[in-house]
Amino acid sequence: MYQIKCDAKHPFFEHHLHMGGKNDKGEEINLNSRSLLKNGKPWLPVMGEYHFSRGDRRDWETELMKMKTGGIDIVACYLIWIHFEEEEGNFCFAEDNDIRKFVRLCRKHGLYVLMRIGPWAHGEARNGGFPDWLLKKDCKLRDNNDEYLFYARRWY
Repeated sequence: MYQIKCDAKHPFFEHHLHMGGKNDKGEEINLNSRSLLKNGKPWLPVMGEYHFSRGDRRDWETELMKMKTGGIDIVACYLIWIHFEEEEGNFCFAEDNDIRKFVRLCRKHGLYVLMRIGPWAHGEARNGGFPDWLLKKDCKLRDNNDEYLFYARRWY
């Protein structure tokens, strides 16, 4: 048998973290020591993952609407490096890699975005999302060595 004890001795904290204030729509996400808050009211968000660069941009809006209909508030997505820099030094942020368009579609439908920029991606991406050309470099990946950090900073 399990029991839950609600001990009033635990202090209540609020306004102890600075979360950035209101966005341009007047919404505010904050927290206290008991709950996450949206516009001052307790909020239990639901997050779903969608890797937009894996799909056709013409399908993004339909997929986002399916997510919203299913109760999702926040769309998490990886920026899978290998999709954006297939050839060393050639970045592509157009077509199916148009981050701005994707984020604006999310905003249009009232969905928050959690952008997971990597550089490593645990989204079942080949090489963990690292471009093939990076694996051919003579440097240890996912490490604090200067050569790897040069490429990771450039990606950022």
